[in-house]
Amino acid sequence: MGMFDYKNYSSNEAAKLVEDISLLSAYTNSFKIGGFIPGVDVLNTVGSLTGDLLASEVNLRIPDGWTELTATDLGLSPDSIDNSGFFTIPSFFLGTVFEGPQAKIFGQYNEAGDLVRINFDAAGTNGLADLIDYTNLNSREGVELFDPILKVVQQFAESNGLQGSDVVISGYSLGAAVANVLAAERENLADGFFKDSDYLAFAVPTIYDNSDVVLNVGYENDVVHRITGDETSFVGALQATDFGLINPDKEFSSSVDNFVLFNDVYASPLIWNLSPFSLLNVATGWFAHNQGVATDAISRVIDSSFYEDTKMDSTVVVAELSTVARGTTWVEDYATTTSSHYGSSAFLVGSKFDDLIAGGSNYDYIDAGLGDDTIKAGIGIDHIDGNFGIDEVRVAGRGDDWDVYKMTDDTLFFVDKDGVNLVEADNVESVSFQKEINSHTNNYEITDAGLIDHRFLIKHTDNGDKEFLDHVEGTEGNDTLMGEIVFGREGNDTINGTDAADILHGGRGDDVIYGLEGNDRIYGAEGDDVLNGGLGDDILIGGVGNDTFVIDSLSGNDVIADFNNDAGYQDVLQFSSELFADMNSLISQTSQNGSSVSVALTNQSYLMVENCSVEDVLNCSIIA
Repeated sequence: MGMFDYKNYSSNEAAKLVEDISLLSAYTNSFKIGGFIPGVDVLNTVGSLTGDLLASEVNLRIPDGWTELTATDLGLSPDSIDNSGFFTIPSFFLGTVFEGPQAKIFGQYNEAGDLVRINFDAAGTNGLADLIDYTNLNSREGVELFDPILKVVQQFAESNGLQGSDVVISGYSLGAAVANVLAAERENLADGFFKDSDYLAFAVPTIYDNSDVVLNVGYENDVVHRITGDETSFVGALQATDFGLINPDKEFSSSVDNFVLFNDVYASPLIWNLSPFSLLNVATGWFAHNQGVATDAISRVIDSSFYEDTKMDSTVVVAELSTVARGTTWVEDYATTTSSHYGSSAFLVGSKFDDLIAGGSNYDYIDAGLGDDTIKAGIGIDHIDGNFGIDEVRVAGRGDDWDVYKMTDDTLFFVDKDGVNLVEADNVESVSFQKEINSHTNNYEITDAGLIDHRFLIKHTDNGDKEFLDHVEGTEGNDTLMGEIVFGREGNDTINGTDAADILHGGRGDDVIYGLEGNDRIYGAEGDDVLNGGLGDDILIGGVGNDTFVIDSLSGNDVIADFNNDAGYQDVLQFSSELFADMNSLISQTSQNGSSVSVALTNQSYLMVENCSVEDVLNCSIIA
């Protein structure tokens, strides 16, 4: 469904809403003078003149279909806005003497010119009074000061036939805190008109933790995001930050978590891991907060090949390096002092430039984006989409370690001859192997017949070419397939193995896979798959999705390599009643074995669930 899914919208609707409102929120936090945005146009110009010095173009624009509503549009006098074009709310602490929170109001119009949605977007910190007012936001005092401007929004909405559900209230940073406070007090705003409004907040310090009402989006490495949590007093907020105003990693049901803006500061272990992750650390701690408002990271994630496979708490790493770091720094998921997710599956998204992107120690999805990229596959199961540009994929080990298969749409599958590792590579133009150093500069050419090694010495002393091997391949539809080597590809497929040692890969879709006899390797890949190894000692890898592993009286010594490995998904172990009469009998045969869980099936067979706890196994087990 995608990590930005919200309320009951379809995935596409939710993604479009989040993308549009994030752009509007960024726009609100820019200062325009006569159509010129100081700093932004300059930075973009300098960036292009200096070989794309910036990580991405500073993206402060109103999205298509939206327009900024003026005081006149809303039936107000022109002096209702300040010199910077903001509607202002009196200061909570200092009253009308000083301006308090600021906001802009936007309207979305359809092709017929009808108003279909309104956005009330609160600006971030613009002065000392905002910082003082922040103390009141924690206790939700002064919310009634928003009533006059919100009633204007209400009247404008109703005059255009809209309801409160057609209004989005949003903000960035301090403005995001305003959005959360208004979400918490929604039933008391304008006589309840905004009760069913949408509430989106970006880089928010204060959270109203109700996922049915508000969606909070921010970067894990943003020192501001989530720092005070859901505390409702200023003292409590200070205590929540930990000593020294350090931001601990907090999880909330209403907040996107594990979303990393991989910038120059984060990429430097010396800087990031040794410098305190604190509000007081302006030089490094605030880097992602200030950079994040103007990037297109959210849009790139939404447009990525694997967006629908992400969940709210998925680990998503977005390339945002400057040109200085981009040529030497690998964008990857790695252990830092501010993360707790290292080692889980990760989604990595490249930029429009020439990126270096590396998979990790688990099951990763990489969309390299635009540019001529180098993508290094990690250990485990990696799905790589080079996307546009001339891209090179580097596979671990040497060429002799892998069997290679080519699909009719030119997708390559690299299958480890001796282990469970697998690399699926789409839209790549060349291949090299990490232990064949010379192949990095003299890549294997991808032809219809195989990988051609053009290295001079290899070519004239030994044949380093790799022939593509035979296989059974599915279509985009729902297929029934059988064979020793099977790739289901798209659709909801039924795949049967043989009495040999099969390699069966479901691909995208809700697949049912039977290994039958032999020591099989079964990969569910994307989708809610059902995996049944059958006779033999099988290795089962579900991939992303809510997978079901069927364990029955025919099962041998099977290994499940990725049980509940993907955040936001829930795998299930389905044990046959022939093995266990009830949960008590299953419990009696289940034990922790190091980092894995062992389940004795019979006197001669067992199930091993890797990197898991007994509690997780039992909580996700059924007997059928």
